[in-house]
Amino acid sequence: MKKLFRHWIPAYAGMTKINAGMTIKIAGMTIALSFSFYLMFHTFSFDKRTQSITIASKAWSDFGAHIPLIHSFSKGANFNRLSLAQPIESPLFPNEPIRYHFGFYSIVGLLERLGMRLDYAVNIPSALGFFLMLIMIFVFSYALFSSTFVSILSVLFTIFNGSLSFIRFFTDHPISLNTPIDIITNSKFTSFGPWDGGLISAFWTLNIFTNQRHLALAYGLSLLIIFMTLKKSKNIYIALIISILLYIHFPAALMATIFLAWIFLVEKNTRSTLFYSALWSLPTLFFLSHKVLIGSPIVVDYGYLIQGPLTIFSFLKYWFYNIGFHSIFIPLGILFSPRSIRRLIAFPLLLLFIIPNVYRLSPDMINNHKFFNFFMIIGSMFSAYAVVWFWKFFRKQISLIRPIGLISLIGITFFLVFSGIIDLFPIINDSRGSVVNSDKRQDILFFENHTNPNDVIANSTWFYHPASLAGRAIYSGYTYFTWSYGYNQGKREQELLSIYQAPNLSTLCSLLSTLTISYVELSKTPEEYIHPNLSLWNSIPAEYTNPDTFLRVYSKNTLCQN
Repeated sequence: MKKLFRHWIPAYAGMTKINAGMTIKIAGMTIALSFSFYLMFHTFSFDKRTQSITIASKAWSDFGAHIPLIHSFSKGANFNRLSLAQPIESPLFPNEPIRYHFGFYSIVGLLERLGMRLDYAVNIPSALGFFLMLIMIFVFSYALFSSTFVSILSVLFTIFNGSLSFIRFFTDHPISLNTPIDIITNSKFTSFGPWDGGLISAFWTLNIFTNQRHLALAYGLSLLIIFMTLKKSKNIYIALIISILLYIHFPAALMATIFLAWIFLVEKNTRSTLFYSALWSLPTLFFLSHKVLIGSPIVVDYGYLIQGPLTIFSFLKYWFYNIGFHSIFIPLGILFSPRSIRRLIAFPLLLLFIIPNVYRLSPDMINNHKFFNFFMIIGSMFSAYAVVWFWKFFRKQISLIRPIGLISLIGITFFLVFSGIIDLFPIINDSRGSVVNSDKRQDILFFENHTNPNDVIANSTWFYHPASLAGRAIYSGYTYFTWSYGYNQGKREQELLSIYQAPNLSTLCSLLSTLTISYVELSKTPEEYIHPNLSLWNSIPAEYTNPDTFLRVYSKNTLCQN
């Protein structure tokens, strides 16, 4: 009995330890999954009372591009184009191949096409993508450092940014007994550079994931590809994930490639796997290159969003304010980490920081934030390792060094997440508005029921155009969207002006034929630059008029029969 007892106690203790570990992991995964679904459904939802999609105000502008793209697959022509291997077109800039990664939104469109309500079709893939990113941060950091504490901190450092925006928060809300209330009731991001003229960028908050629903999935897949490479997984699996990533997010695929290229150079055992992975990925890249206009001119443009003269001081100041104590802890984490990890990760991580500080990778420099966000995801793993390293170091000390060191470390760690905690509440407290009211719904139904999926509509307004919501392409979408994607927005808007300012019906019909436009929409309140020739438009018959919204739609076939 004593012998059995001696054997049973260690076995029971080991089993208890395993169960406790599994319980913690399951609890962590449940929290991560719940948070992911809350974040996405809270910012994009369905109002049963009005039977309408509601969008958080801070996500309003981005969904002005996303919903038309989704509906171009669920209700428009892009689904047929994709099934026939034809070039995909932007619903905001038709008649040429799309310049935007469309994979995620084609999946959402397909789900809606199959009957899923739009909010579910958007939010379920969004939440699962965000969850994948969190899980991969945990798994990837654990593979590097074999520490659950490092992995937990890595996830927290990603969710809660380490910028110094809390300084500005306390400038606007002086510290007092009401400070906790000020934080939890806050509905405005403290820093929103460059738009607020401040030093700290708007792109450190979770807003980037609630607005760009494909981004978290892209980062999760990128981490998965690098992880699978380091674990020497089969090349066909790596190639499959790379192919999916190419459809989801072009820049993320480039970021992953930077790591893979470096690993190929320094780790001989991965070369065969990576060579065949690249080979298996070539058909996808070849297909996309013929269906999508991938990439845009890369221009040397130093300093990212740094305002004023670029100096060493302005550069260091900008980045210290934007990433806070991570600017110290990331280098320290790299320095303290095992040589094998530094050898594989440090150089490509440095490139992720250097490249977007030297080059403008799209027409809009703001878009470089994607590189910095991914840099911070992996960089935060090294920050987390540095925190744990110092914790272990100070615990071994004696006298006053130990309590002073540990208290200081706890304080610094708190400030690595404090701004992110403050920035969470503007998302939680954000107001939401409906995309479609009952009057506008009639306009949408007209385009759905009386136009063909391939029809192009000349538009006098931009955001949430009823034709876009019906899955039809409008000739010239919102200027910022079309310009930042790399389209010739100026030429397109001039062509649109020539339509609305046409002197007579003959000229109008000639323009509509040349530009392959089937319908012209005219709002009572067109965009300011339009200035329509009302003497012409009031003299010709409209195909559709809504007495409530005052929207008029003119058909080319009706106007130009001769």
